[in-house]
Amino acid sequence: MTPPDPSATTGLRPAPTAGRRRVAVAGALIAAFGGFASFNLTLSALPAYAVRSGAGPSGAGALTATLMAATLVVQPATPWLFARLGRRHSLALSGALFGLPCLLLPTVSALWALTALAAVRGLGFGVFVVAGVTFTAELFPPGARGRAIGWYGAVGGAAGVLGAPAGIALARERAYPLVFTLAALTAALVVAGAFGFPRTATPAPAATPGSGHRGSPRATGRALRPMTGPLLVEAASTMAYGVVFTFLPLTAPAAPGALLAAQLSLVPSRLGAGWLVDRYGGRRVLAPAVLVTALGTAAGAASHRPALLLAGAALFGAGFGAIQSATLVLALHAAGDHPAGLGLAGVAWNVAFDGGTGVGSLLGGPLLSLGGPPALFPVTAAVLAVFLPFSLRSARQPEGGKSDAPPGG
Repeated sequence: MTPPDPSATTGLRPAPTAGRRRVAVAGALIAAFGGFASFNLTLSALPAYAVRSGAGPSGAGALTATLMAATLVVQPATPWLFARLGRRHSLALSGALFGLPCLLLPTVSALWALTALAAVRGLGFGVFVVAGVTFTAELFPPGARGRAIGWYGAVGGAAGVLGAPAGIALARERAYPLVFTLAALTAALVVAGAFGFPRTATPAPAATPGSGHRGSPRATGRALRPMTGPLLVEAASTMAYGVVFTFLPLTAPAAPGALLAAQLSLVPSRLGAGWLVDRYGGRRVLAPAVLVTALGTAAGAASHRPALLLAGAALFGAGFGAIQSATLVLALHAAGDHPAGLGLAGVAWNVAFDGGTGVGSLLGGPLLSLGGPPALFPVTAAVLAVFLPFSLRSARQPEGGKSDAPPGG
């Protein structure tokens, strides 16, 4: 994935050579694989570990919710962190915070201790996810950004193809120390990938002509307003993601195969949706993606019908992957093509992602206890479908066009 020369919009100091940009892109993809592999290894295994320790479904959901809450707390501070530490050190710090607690997980079983370690990991994950989308977006011009985000998402999806089913399968064998060791090792790839980026710090958010003071709450609110539609759809879709990946392993014997099907369909969906967004615009991709995701979520109720469950999971992965590419590119376009705007869009989109995942994980536990899978998954699908109108009124995006140098080239 070789980017064209985007020196006017990357915010790098000094502007890197083409070779240096290739190294930065490679580092971003290595970090993406490691971070999302670590995340997916523990997303389902850690709740199962908590249930085995006596926490129950609500306690299991609270662990994922805690990780997401810590992620949300740190994300607004990431632009400041990037300006102070630079890309390389910020990304390396995120990998350390995300990976090192995994080495302690096998030594504790009390819910409070598991929750504390989940919170530390959440801080690292919060920095990691904002850095990934922001730094990748800075390397590409708007006409190629959909495909760039598609490649980044596809690598993260490939990490999920390996991580999520492996985490579930090892947890069912009660090989929790191995799961947590693998999660620590894959998080170390984030630190390794960080060294692909330059040492220099990102420029501090600055005012641009006609934008006012970017740091004021009023100006931030004005900048966020055009992103509202994509961000609401993103939050609703990740609420479904939190429900599916946290609770399907607790309700369906065929969950490992179903989550593998979801991850396998997500990878080409991210790539294909990125190309479609660049060519036709995000709004034309988003509405059908929401419908497909809702159908796939509802299929989670078929916990003892493996064929239907696998088909629904594949639909979920395809729709969810397309939503991720479309909403992120729409938010980036709405923010404007400058470092401060891209940084704000990266933070806002990740807050929507992690907030939705946390809400789904937190509220899904009590709903599962009350009504079981026939209540949990269809209700979640219905909530997602309610947000369909927002996908039709998404932020305006410039018409997609051909890029001189596609991300895959």
